[in-house]
Amino acid sequence: MALYGVIMAGGSGTRFWPVSRRSIPKQCLHITCHKSMIQETVDRLSPIIERDKFYVATGHHLYEAIKQDLPDIGFILEPVAKNTAPCIGLSMIHLLHNDPEAIVLLETADHYYKDEDLYRQHLLGAIAHAATHDKICLIGIKPSYPATGYGYIQQGSLICNQGIRIFEVQRFVEKPGIDVAKGYVGSGEYLWNSGMFIAKAQVMLDEISLYMPHLYAGLMRIQSALKKADKKVDIVTQEVFESLPSAEATSIDFGVMERSKNVVVVEGIFPWYDVGSWASMEEIIPKDDNENVVNTAEYVGIDSRGNIIYSTSKRLITLLGVNDMVVVDTDDAIMICPKEKTEDVKKIVDRLKCQGMQGYL
Repeated sequence: MALYGVIMAGGSGTRFWPVSRRSIPKQCLHITCHKSMIQETVDRLSPIIERDKFYVATGHHLYEAIKQDLPDIGFILEPVAKNTAPCIGLSMIHLLHNDPEAIVLLETADHYYKDEDLYRQHLLGAIAHAATHDKICLIGIKPSYPATGYGYIQQGSLICNQGIRIFEVQRFVEKPGIDVAKGYVGSGEYLWNSGMFIAKAQVMLDEISLYMPHLYAGLMRIQSALKKADKKVDIVTQEVFESLPSAEATSIDFGVMERSKNVVVVEGIFPWYDVGSWASMEEIIPKDDNENVVNTAEYVGIDSRGNIIYSTSKRLITLLGVNDMVVVDTDDAIMICPKEKTEDVKKIVDRLKCQGMQGYL
């Protein structure tokens, strides 16, 4: 029974504009070190997954950029972006076509882990459980503060305690308000939903058949074309994705996980960071003596604290009496905003689209 890694990398990462563009997706940014985030993801998992068993699930429009970073990795291409349920379903079909016994780890390219060994230990515990119990194993993260930007998983009964603790899932909760989040953290019963899944590919596909029948029917059309070695498989895939109703073009969490009776959660006791916006940088990159995160060679700051400075240009950046701001400089655009507004950077992208300024997208 072989283990496969599928890295879901379909988003463009508009909250990382102006560095992230249509031709340079978020996954290819060098946020945390000299390698891109997607290169780091594959390297992090390589000790437990053979290199030739990695796949990146992404769209045709991102293929060339990601392929430059990972020339030796397989690709599963979505013709149209339709959220994670269709993406995962398509991935399962392709894996099963080559290996009916495939077990798969689904990860994203925008996670960061300070203790990679501990992270992999948890994954191996989940892999063993998924392989022997035919379960979908989620990785839930023990919350370190009352975050309102993550979904939560309520732990049920403890079903495995062999170093790595695994629980039944009592319920899923969407992103809560701050008071509710404080209650969840204080109770000790809730985990952050990290968006990682481990399961046999056939088990995942079976759950899709139960809870997303229209999507499953379309996947069977694609599977049939694959079995026949039909040269029109890409056309069939395009037709299936374009025909999906909104209810079947949703997240795997909402479409399957929140309704499935075949889901368990691994309690993740390791440092985990979701690199979702520019503000994420101060959680993963060391700060200078003035609490600034500086990712540029040419910077001078005076009486300036708590800022995030990132540059891909060769210009000198200077700050005087500036606190708690984000400054991002590229060859053709500069973005400046308060740190608490970094989640709204995508609004700039939307405005540029409305004003027809396509050259900056």
